[in-house]
Amino acid sequence: MTSKFRQAAIAQFQRFKANTAGVAAIEFAFLLPILVILMLGVTEASHAIIAHKRFQKAVSMMGDLVSREDTIGSDVSSALSTMNGMMEAAKQAMYPYNIATLKMGITAIKADPNTGAQTVAWSYSYNSFPVTACSGSKSMPAAGMITNGNSAVLVEAQYTYTPIISGLVPGFGGNMTFNDKIANAPRGQCPDYAGKKCTTC
Repeated sequence: MTSKFRQAAIAQFQRFKANTAGVAAIEFAFLLPILVILMLGVTEASHAIIAHKRFQKAVSMMGDLVSREDTIGSDVSSALSTMNGMMEAAKQAMYPYNIATLKMGITAIKADPNTGAQTVAWSYSYNSFPVTACSGSKSMPAAGMITNGNSAVLVEAQYTYTPIISGLVPGFGGNMTFNDKIANAPRGQCPDYAGKKCTTC
């Protein structure tokens, strides 16, 4: 009886060892976490790229809107109101991403007719972006972008993007900081600001 039981047990074990019906399920169980991480990583990377493109669009929009103006406000209050209104349009370009971390600085830069020295005609800061005060020295991003006696509108911006699945996917645990700048030539004259000519502070 004992011998028959042993033989039956051995036969059962041999059949179990030869059975491959669950191999695919086991392999899938091993691969599933890797596949999920890859899927989440691709999704998060796509979101980050789209957020960066929206950010660039907002920066470009502000440069275009400001450079179209001849006069921005008759006094400080109306100038700020006008610029804040333009920022609302730019912030809509960021939708549906959080705009709380969006910072932007707009600076009108003029070049001296004789020396070509570049100084600030006026500046506007959104969300505490650091800007150079009026009459301060500030150069364009590259040499030769302004000829003597001309001006340009420089937009500089920063945006901090927080990954949607922060902490779940390796490499996406921290925030990403985007920086961008764009220079626009005024459509007409250098925009006057707060009731003052662009040539004087």
